[in-house]
Amino acid sequence: MARKKLKLHTKLCDVLDIEYPIMLAGMGGIAEAPLVIAVSEAGGLGTLGAAVYDPDELDAAIKEVRKATSKPFAVDLLLPNSLKDLEGISKEGLMTYIPDNYFAYEKELRKKFGVPEDFHTRKGRALFTSEGVKAQIEVCLDNRIPVLAAGLGRLGELMPECRARGIKTIAMGANVKMALKHFADKVDVIVAQGFDAGGHTGDIGTMAVVPQIVDAVKPVPVAAAGGIADGRGLIAALALGAFGVWCGSVFLLCDETTYTEPQKDRVIAATERDAVITKAISGKPLRQLRTPVTEAWDKGPLLPLGWPFHNLLTLDIIDYAYEHKSQKNFDEMLVTPVSQATRLLDRRRSAKQVIDDMIKEAVTILEEGLPQAVQWK
Repeated sequence: MARKKLKLHTKLCDVLDIEYPIMLAGMGGIAEAPLVIAVSEAGGLGTLGAAVYDPDELDAAIKEVRKATSKPFAVDLLLPNSLKDLEGISKEGLMTYIPDNYFAYEKELRKKFGVPEDFHTRKGRALFTSEGVKAQIEVCLDNRIPVLAAGLGRLGELMPECRARGIKTIAMGANVKMALKHFADKVDVIVAQGFDAGGHTGDIGTMAVVPQIVDAVKPVPVAAAGGIADGRGLIAALALGAFGVWCGSVFLLCDETTYTEPQKDRVIAATERDAVITKAISGKPLRQLRTPVTEAWDKGPLLPLGWPFHNLLTLDIIDYAYEHKSQKNFDEMLVTPVSQATRLLDRRRSAKQVIDDMIKEAVTILEEGLPQAVQWK
C-alpha cells in the first residue's frame, strides 16, 4: 500500500504556488540547476544562485531548469540598494581604489598557493558593474521567471516590471530596518535571516530577529532563515510567526549539490564552532568553514577590505582553486559556506529526501510531539 502523502501548507505556499513551505537559499556556485530542479520537483521552491553567472550563463541555466520542471523556481540576484549606485562604475575603475600593499600581499598568496601570476578569472564580472547587473535583470525579466529574489539589496526599482510580468518577489532582511524597506517596496515575501546562517549574514540571532520582523511587516508573509536544518527548525519558525523557511546548509550534502565530496566530508566532520564569520572572501561578513585563504587574511598582516574591493582582490585565487578542485590542495581552498547547525548535517541525501524528512518530522511534532509534551487545556 502506498504511503499517504503528508500535507503541510501555509500562506507562503499559496503566494508562491508551492506544495511545502521550504525554499532553497540562492547560494551562488552551489544552488545550480540540478539542485534547483530537484528541490522544486520535491515540492519546495528551488532557487538559482545567480552570483557566479554572466548573463549568457544565467540565461542558459534558467532554460535548463525550465526544461526539466514545470514547477515554480526562483533566481537570486545580488543587487545594490539602487541601480543608480552602480552607474558609471567599471571593474577596472574599482580596482584603482585598492591600495598597492594589498596587491603585493595578493601576489604573495598566489605564490604560496600555486596560482599563476597571469591567471585572471572571467567569473563574477556582472556583480560589479551597472551593465552586468542590468543584463542579469533583463535575462530574468525576458524569461519571465516565476520568482525573483534579492539576496542582497532591494527590488524597489524592479517591482513594476515584475508585476507586469507576473513575477513574484522575495527579499532578504537581517534586521527590522532592512525588512521595512522591502515592505515599502511591496515585495511578496520577506526572508528574516539570522546570524546563525551560512554565507553572507547579519548580526542578530534567528530566534530574536524572526518575530521582530514578522511583527514589523504584517501582513506580508515572512520566511525564517539561519541554522534551520530539520523539521524542528521548521516548526520553530512557524511558532515564531513565519510562514516557511529559507534553507541553504541542509541541502549542502545533497547528491545534486555542486560541493565536492571532500567538501561534504568537511561539513559532516565540522562542529558548531567550525562555522566561522570571516570577511576574507568578499569583504562582507560570511559564515563558512575555515580554509587556507580565510586564515591568510584573518590572521595575516592586512585586514580584509570592504565589499566589493576584497571580492575583486581575491576572485582570481578563489576561481583558480575551483578550476583545479580535483587537486587536494585547491579543494581545501574552496569557499565552504555553512550555518551553525553543523552537527545536524550528518549524512548525504537527495534533495527530495531532505524535504520529505523535514516535512515528516514537522508533521510528527504537530501530531504527536507537542500534544505529548505540552498540555494547554
